Amino acid sequence: MKQNSLLYYLLTGALIGLLLVLFLFLYFPPYDYSYQQTADRKTFGSVMQTLADPYYQAVDNKLRSIAESRGDILISRDARYRGDKQLEQIYELIEYQPDGIFVSAVDWTQLTPALKAAEDAGIPVIALDASPTLENVSATVSTDPYAAGVLCAGDLMSRLPAARIIVLGQPGNRYSDAFVRGFRESLGKDYRIVAEGDSSRQIAASSHVCSDLLDQASAVDAIVVVNDHAAIGALTALEWHNLDRQVLLYGVDGSPAARAAIQKGLMAGSVARYPYELAQLAGDAMYALLDGQELEQTDMYIEIQMITTANIDDYELTSWQ
Repeated sequence: MKQNSLLYYLLTGALIGLLLVLFLFLYFPPYDYSYQQTADRKTFGSVMQTLADPYYQAVDNKLRSIAESRGDILISRDARYRGDKQLEQIYELIEYQPDGIFVSAVDWTQLTPALKAAEDAGIPVIALDASPTLENVSATVSTDPYAAGVLCAGDLMSRLPAARIIVLGQPGNRYSDAFVRGFRESLGKDYRIVAEGDSSRQIAASSHVCSDLLDQASAVDAIVVVNDHAAIGALTALEWHNLDRQVLLYGVDGSPAARAAIQKGLMAGSVARYPYELAQLAGDAMYALLDGQELEQTDMYIEIQMITTANIDDYELTSWQ
């Protein structure tokens, strides 16, 4: 009887011990599975000229979507159109040792030391809207600013036999300078730029500058602006002077706001730059580099197109698609 009782206690103890071991294994596993799920997660940096501009918002949002679809992380920085701030932000990102960095520069020359530092640290950099000859980067993805200027000039000359034109750019910015050069060099002899101003690529600044130039000009037939965000500011100035629908207004980006204005007849046209396609190409290039692949082409371009009332029905009015 005592032997049976002893056997009973031994079996019960063994069962309890087994259950305890099973409990500890389930609730305190020998491996950190959460770490295993995040160990291969990549981190990227995105440094845009500004996130106040819908175009750069769209680029940044698409880059984030691409990264997160793979379980990775995108750290975004807003330079607010300040080259010195952008330089500082890239240096800060390098300290994090990210797997890659995407940059759209206010001033590429000013960023040279930071781009060199990233290259020395072995961090690939994809430059957006940069010259294909830019050094210390792994690849460039851009639209052609000169060609965008040519498109605007061509559409303007197809509408008017002669014109007095105001140009609102962003002097010192590579994309803006190339756009204005392409526009200017494509104009015929009966088309004259009567005034130029710095739109700062912002609505308020563009509205103020455009209004002052309209006050000074005796007559204006067209206004050409380096981006749609600033073009909306110019439109505000035209409305203030009761000149909306009387002066041809052009922008660049093909933003939803510009598309809506084109449909209403408030803008003559906008050059579509397709930020989602640009970001997708940049993201694909970055992941290819990280996978050890050699890019077939390190200077990549997105095709552009003039949006007017002739093809506005081909575009969404509420999104970049």
